[in-house]
Amino acid sequence: MEIYNVKSEESDAKYFLSYINDVLIPSSEEFFGLLDDNKVLLHHAFSFNAILAHAIDYMVFIANKVTQANRKDFISQFDNRYHVDGCDHINNKFKLLDAINNLFKHVELEQKRYSDLIEIYGDLTFHSLAPSEGKIFFKSSTYKFDYCRVVMRPIAAIFNCGLKTVNDVDDFINGRICGSTGYGHFDYDYQPHDAIDRMIDGCNSECMDCGEGENDCDCPNFIYGASRGEFSSNTDPNFVLDDVMSNISGTRE
Repeated sequence: MEIYNVKSEESDAKYFLSYINDVLIPSSEEFFGLLDDNKVLLHHAFSFNAILAHAIDYMVFIANKVTQANRKDFISQFDNRYHVDGCDHINNKFKLLDAINNLFKHVELEQKRYSDLIEIYGDLTFHSLAPSEGKIFFKSSTYKFDYCRVVMRPIAAIFNCGLKTVNDVDDFINGRICGSTGYGHFDYDYQPHDAIDRMIDGCNSECMDCGEGENDCDCPNFIYGASRGEFSSNTDPNFVLDDVMSNISGTRE
């Protein structure tokens, strides 16, 4: 569902573009470097969370210039509008990111505004995020998962889609274009010549929930209410080991 179908103000769109391309994208690259090396500290997580949340503020500001956009409803639609991929156990990534940002800025979280999240996760406080060995975990009585990888990583990916023009901004805010982690998309010809690439990818797939390889994936230790996490392999559904091996053998003859 689109929020508006008119052109936003050029000055506002350019401001948003500057924020995305000069602040959010560079900070994403820096943050993911820390993430890959398991060197994320608590202040890194809260800072990057704030940068992502501030992008939402820009979007609401632009939308409110041309239509009435209720911030709470606006954010609640984000996960669906942008098809945010990653962990299926957390289907309210944007709302949780917004709540974490507000509990960081304010002494107390507005209970009524986040009542649905509190019902799911319990009380949310500054201590809901906790560092451990270079990772930042979201912890509550019934949930425990890597917040940076499960929530912020897929959200950051949607902003990295080459936004350059006012039209791009309008298309992005309305969910017509966005970036993604790329999971589930396999650019193969399914011919013998790409069999080796398919084998390499099939044997080294990432977990779609956390972005780590199988040997490093912590998802089996994550708790999502009554469910536990697991390694969710980004594997081509058309990958059949015997067929791929046969194609590889054929290319060597």
